[in-house]
Amino acid sequence: MLGRLLGYASALLAWLGGIALVLMMLHIAADVVARYIFNAPLHGTVEIVSAYYMVAVVFLPLAMIERANGHIVVELATQHFPSKVQDMLIGVVALLSAAYFGAFAWQTGGDAIKKYEIGEQALGTVAVTVWPTRFFLPIGCGMIALVLVYKAVRLFRGDRKVLQPHVAREAIE
Repeated sequence: MLGRLLGYASALLAWLGGIALVLMMLHIAADVVARYIFNAPLHGTVEIVSAYYMVAVVFLPLAMIERANGHIVVELATQHFPSKVQDMLIGVVALLSAAYFGAFAWQTGGDAIKKYEIGEQALGTVAVTVWPTRFFLPIGCGMIALVLVYKAVRLFRGDRKVLQPHVAREAIE
């Protein structure tokens, strides 16, 4: 049940990151067309792309990538260890990573609240309100922390299904 809930939540965040990627592509294409064909660039494109789209594309899909075991893994020595030792090491690393991402989520969450309170804006060719994007960091990092804790618990219980690439929905239940 918890695995399914984490799966749906991380998939939703990944979809939002994907939508941000498509919107970024369309926005930049529209700016290029407006700039070079109509000689009228879209003001604020750089600010919107860097403050909204890129932040969403980087932080929102983190949990889904972790669920799919899509992050880069280097196994120089550990590949020769017995599978139970590997599972324990991966579980410990998952817990340490969860602690890091949890602390990062906590800190950036506090920062996001402060930026919301002051109504943070990015000043460039136009003023762009950017405080909403500050919440993408704690949301994305908090979700990956939950997925990592879940993965560690499953590994400590002897369930290796969470280590399979591109985990099927049934494997995370």
